[in-house]
Amino acid sequence: MHVEQHLSILFYRKMKKGDTRGMVTIYVRITIDGVLEEMSTGLSLLPLHWDNATKMALDCEPDYKAINKRIGQIKADLEKHFDLMQTKHGFITPALIKASYKKLASGSKTRNEKLANIELSESVDILIGKYLSFWEKLNRAYQNGFSPGTDRLKLLEIERKQIGELIDEQVKNANLIFDKPNHRKTFVMLINEYLLDFIQLSFTNNRSPNTLEKWIGRKKRYIEFLKYRYSVEDILLNQIEYKFIDEVYKYLLVQHRVIPNTATKYTQCIKQLMDRAVAKGWIHNNVFVMFKCRYTDPHHDWLTMQELERLKDTDFGQEKLNVIRDIFLFSSFTGFSYQEAYTLKPSDIITGIDCKKWISKSRQKTGGDETLPLLPLPLQLLDKYKNHPLCLRRGCLLPVPTNEHYNRCLKEISKIGKFNLILKTHKARYFFANEVAYNNGVPLKTVSKMLGHKSVKTTEIYVRANRQNISENMEMVEKKMFDKEGRLKNQSISENGILNPIPPNPILDTGAKVIQMKKC
Repeated sequence: MHVEQHLSILFYRKMKKGDTRGMVTIYVRITIDGVLEEMSTGLSLLPLHWDNATKMALDCEPDYKAINKRIGQIKADLEKHFDLMQTKHGFITPALIKASYKKLASGSKTRNEKLANIELSESVDILIGKYLSFWEKLNRAYQNGFSPGTDRLKLLEIERKQIGELIDEQVKNANLIFDKPNHRKTFVMLINEYLLDFIQLSFTNNRSPNTLEKWIGRKKRYIEFLKYRYSVEDILLNQIEYKFIDEVYKYLLVQHRVIPNTATKYTQCIKQLMDRAVAKGWIHNNVFVMFKCRYTDPHHDWLTMQELERLKDTDFGQEKLNVIRDIFLFSSFTGFSYQEAYTLKPSDIITGIDCKKWISKSRQKTGGDETLPLLPLPLQLLDKYKNHPLCLRRGCLLPVPTNEHYNRCLKEISKIGKFNLILKTHKARYFFANEVAYNNGVPLKTVSKMLGHKSVKTTEIYVRANRQNISENMEMVEKKMFDKEGRLKNQSISENGILNPIPPNPILDTGAKVIQMKKC
């Protein structure tokens, strides 16, 4: 049954809602036959810029055209909803019109947010692509120790400046979205926020571009999972449930056939991102806090000491292979990774507390210090290559080639030497950790310091106790605790049946002599 009703729409400024800048909000009042309902338009201006007679913004308001246009749109939309609801329900109220309008406005807001998020994500990907392309170009310019000419340096510096400006501009635009409290935060938006933070750190040499490239791959995998599992390209953070992370893990194992540790790394990154969202106030808590990342220690192999001696004494008939062998030997007795060996400079050699030559170098990957005295073999190798043309041209201590060439030569050396494993650059660090350091009685914490690890837990992945190590340590324990007759030294019973006292510990004895370090 159709009932004739009269609609009245009134716009007014709400003086009691002024903000710190003195701006007031424009409200609209919907009245139907004396029954009224009001709501905010989301528009604001200074009180003096409002014409109370025409119910419009005055031309002294900088945005008066946009405000007046929006007022006209709201009025037309409310009239349309009045006609629509009256046709559908017959008798309607202002609350029904308001609810209908709000639903439409909410849908429009969601679409606008989605478009803004897509545009942000695409622009971040383009920016990172340009940055990584510049980084590769920069590396090629300095490849094999060559320095680019003056003109080339100018072009690279101009491009670097342009990349920096693009990063600054992108961060400012993105912050307009990130800082909006009413803009609903999504999972992909969280990834983009992290990537923008990462690219700023990488641009200032505080993070590795290689790690940034890995994060782009992770972002791609996460979006693929969302399409596969939920048929969407993004999801609101407050809609993510605990099962999300478990399903990501299974998706990577089943659909992409990755190894469990790789899938675990993806879940660790998700937990890290959600912790970041909590810290920023985007969500109240991390729903994945109870999820246990299942990491399995991988099996690593390395050369034995006998095999390394055979490698050291083998002449491979090619100068390039002999040079690669020597670089591998250096890393095997210092624990240096490829990057640290490649960038090793004379300034990294210092005189230690024992008056011997030490290496003191900061790891690019972790920022930890790799500090250790040089053994005789590494010293001999540094002396051997001090006048090598590549070292002189680059100002470095070793003629280390590109990582690709290095590993290719190591693979060839493995075949010629008939070793039971394929040599790779990182095998040298495992050899140093086990055969050089740990198996010769160096404490695990000291090994960790020499390898430049931030955590001993990382070192535990490198070090593996073997039977020889266990035998030697237990033999040491036996000598300390038992006498030749097999009796406990500290618990041996005297002839009168009284326990012998435990001998004093010279380290703890306050009267013990203090050992003085010799002066250099």
